[in-house]
Amino acid sequence: MRVLIELHDTLQPVENVISACVLKPDVLVILGDRKIEKNKYRKPIISFFETEGMDVRLDLRTCGLHDVEQVVECLNKVLDQYGQENCIVDVSGGSDVLLLAAGHVCLSRNVQAVQHVPGANKLKWFIGAESGKEERFDIQLSLEQVVSLSGGELLRNGHVGPEMMSEEMTGLIDRIFPIYLKNKKIWPKFVQYLQVAAKGEYWDGQAYVAPRMILINGQARTPNDAIMNALVEAGAVSAYELDDKKCRFAFANATIGKCMCDVGVWLEMYLFSAMVQSGLFDAVQISMVVSWDDDDKDDRVQNEIDVCSCSGLGQLFCSCKTSTPDPYMLNEIAVMTRRFGTAYATPVLATVCDMKKDATAAYWRAQQMGVELIDINDLEKPKLMNRLTELRRKWDR
Repeated sequence: MRVLIELHDTLQPVENVISACVLKPDVLVILGDRKIEKNKYRKPIISFFETEGMDVRLDLRTCGLHDVEQVVECLNKVLDQYGQENCIVDVSGGSDVLLLAAGHVCLSRNVQAVQHVPGANKLKWFIGAESGKEERFDIQLSLEQVVSLSGGELLRNGHVGPEMMSEEMTGLIDRIFPIYLKNKKIWPKFVQYLQVAAKGEYWDGQAYVAPRMILINGQARTPNDAIMNALVEAGAVSAYELDDKKCRFAFANATIGKCMCDVGVWLEMYLFSAMVQSGLFDAVQISMVVSWDDDDKDDRVQNEIDVCSCSGLGQLFCSCKTSTPDPYMLNEIAVMTRRFGTAYATPVLATVCDMKKDATAAYWRAQQMGVELIDINDLEKPKLMNRLTELRRKWDR
């Protein structure tokens, strides 16, 4: 029988299961504070092991994390119950008191102790008969697993998925995005016309006929002939005709139609498409809506993360802003990354402005907070691919 004793850290929930995934114990003893008695922390761990097909019995033990004697007593009881020769203690997480207590017990009883080495994808034995041994691993977690282990729930994603990013679709996105950038100041008014013309109905091959002039809240909106012709050339729009009374057109497909009628989606779409094309990530999601509850509140909170990607144990959480970013926007994505990411997670703010010139305060604040930036200087496709490669390498050490 192999028993793994885990020092639980509610702030790094994914790290609590790494050693168990590698060592595959028969029993996983989790030591932590009273939070681990809550269903929001217990249920995701149980579900995770079931999903991974691991037959492991959970034994959750609570103890005062700020009382060394109590922690030592609890550890000794576990070792006596299961037999210290069967036990391995993982000292990768938990409070400083827990780590101090665990180290003391392992040394005094010569119990095997392992540690997950962040960024190196390996476990290292440093106490016991196998001291000095290292074991490399390759663990891949989905975004849904990461969110679930963090006490949240992945509710839904946006209107596109990675499976829709065909060569034809990514080509369309790459050609539409520069048109959006060139016309971003007048894009909202242009989209308002399309929204009324389409009436929320999107079907492949559907043709639209709308008056040349439409009143929206008392303001006239007309199709922008230059933009429409650019979209025709890009392949996003077809059958375009404009006369004194009517405007006729069709979108390349229903998905493009939905996106064309969404004012702020193109930076997200472009970044999402690039992540899929890059091949750097195991999974990529757009408009990821997550639900979670705070320990001190009864109501659940919903948040949307614009673009997320993961590879192995790491994630990128990206917020896309078409307006000039301010420090609050940095804090927003930093908080969401801490809430739902692992120790390898990286917060990213993507924008269509020049951060250093147009948002100087936010630019320097991002450096202080560890929020990575993707701005107008990175959006040319080859540069964007290089930037994504740099960000992906952040959790490889």
